[in-house]
Amino acid sequence: MTKVRVVYSLRRRLVAMLIVAVAALWSLSAVVAFRIAHEEADELFDAQLMQVAETLLAIVAAGQSPQVAQEMAEHQHAYQLPVAFQALVHDEQGRWQLLVRSSEMPEQPVTGSTGFEERELDGELWRFVTLDHGHSPYRVIVGQNHGARYRLAGEVALHLLLPILFGLPLIAVAIWAVVSRALRPVHDVATAVRGLDARRPEPVLVDGALPEEIAPLVSSLDALMSRVTEALDHERRFTADAAHELRTPLAAVKIQAQVARRAAEEGVRSHALDQVLSGVERMTHLVEQLLTLARLDPEAQGAADAPVDLAELAESVCSVLTPQALRRHQSLELEPGGGLVVHGNRWWLEVLIRNLVDNALRYSPEGGRVVVQVDEGTASLTIADNGPGIAPELRQQMLTRFARGAGNDADGCGLGLSIVARIVEIAGARLDFEPGLPHDGGCGLAVVVRFPGRAVPAEA
Repeated sequence: MTKVRVVYSLRRRLVAMLIVAVAALWSLSAVVAFRIAHEEADELFDAQLMQVAETLLAIVAAGQSPQVAQEMAEHQHAYQLPVAFQALVHDEQGRWQLLVRSSEMPEQPVTGSTGFEERELDGELWRFVTLDHGHSPYRVIVGQNHGARYRLAGEVALHLLLPILFGLPLIAVAIWAVVSRALRPVHDVATAVRGLDARRPEPVLVDGALPEEIAPLVSSLDALMSRVTEALDHERRFTADAAHELRTPLAAVKIQAQVARRAAEEGVRSHALDQVLSGVERMTHLVEQLLTLARLDPEAQGAADAPVDLAELAESVCSVLTPQALRRHQSLELEPGGGLVVHGNRWWLEVLIRNLVDNALRYSPEGGRVVVQVDEGTASLTIADNGPGIAPELRQQMLTRFARGAGNDADGCGLGLSIVARIVEIAGARLDFEPGLPHDGGCGLAVVVRFPGRAVPAEA
């Protein structure tokens, strides 16, 4: 089932998140400012109540009670914050008698203690302050409805929130413009990737500097393009080489088949059919090598690694190739050595050993000798023969595809050492050519594969 890819707009999401964050922070600031303003207002209103109470007490103590209502009316007109009051006098029986009051206040004293106090009056919360005159029997009680304070604080909060309501659209436009400008490199990178040629990938070219957040993405894309280019080059080269190498044996098989078809003599026909079988066998070997090479190129590093006993693997390969050596009366020897365990892909390492031993047998003369050695001390694998060897100036060339060396048996297809070199590269090892086994007039070739840092102790 095809997985549906969820696509969303990064620009819209960023703008929405930033607007929400700004609105939340602004609202939080408004709430904090409202609370601070409310506390400050309470202090101011308490001071106002105290001032009104002192003024009224002075008026009442001066015997001017009739002027109290007029003074309070002027005060409420000036401050737009209504207050209620009671003026009391202490009679000879020790009771407080009402002199004058506002319409909101009852006839009985609302509080019996001096100072600030909060009480409910007609179901609403009020704040009162009570003052006594020190030199006369007068008392005043001045109160203020808390609802009036909250209404005033609400007006302050509204004035704080109005700029938010009008400013958010402008902020949204500004955020959209800033985010769009900041995300322009993403669009530029997308445009550059869209313009790449699938047949010849190239690095992503973007004009101007790249942000730190996008530069790793572009670097990863460039690395991917490089790997894709390498893969395509390998594929083109592999296809061209395979076509070239298969053309010759196919033509030879066709010719021999035509000869066998037209031959009148049994001997000629039999010889032509033998040549056909030989060509088919050579083509089978070539196709096997080509398929192996195709599995190695261009990226085989992802193959699973596991501990591999190299000595045991070499013994297994030698047992399989012994019949091939016996057909040409060759000696295939596996020298005893300590167990060497390396981390790698078992199949690749088996292909490596098989190709090296097969090459040594193919290019050694009849009755020749091939020695396989696994050295735990140097973490190395050595395959030595007494064949013609390879001149030092030609050794690197022999690691390329379809390169063949001169020898007694040149039936190889020239891919063995190329495959070995690729596996050595994948395994992180090193391949060296050294002098091999001596023979008349010289010495053969020894191929040494070293595994630095890859060997692990073998189990006892």
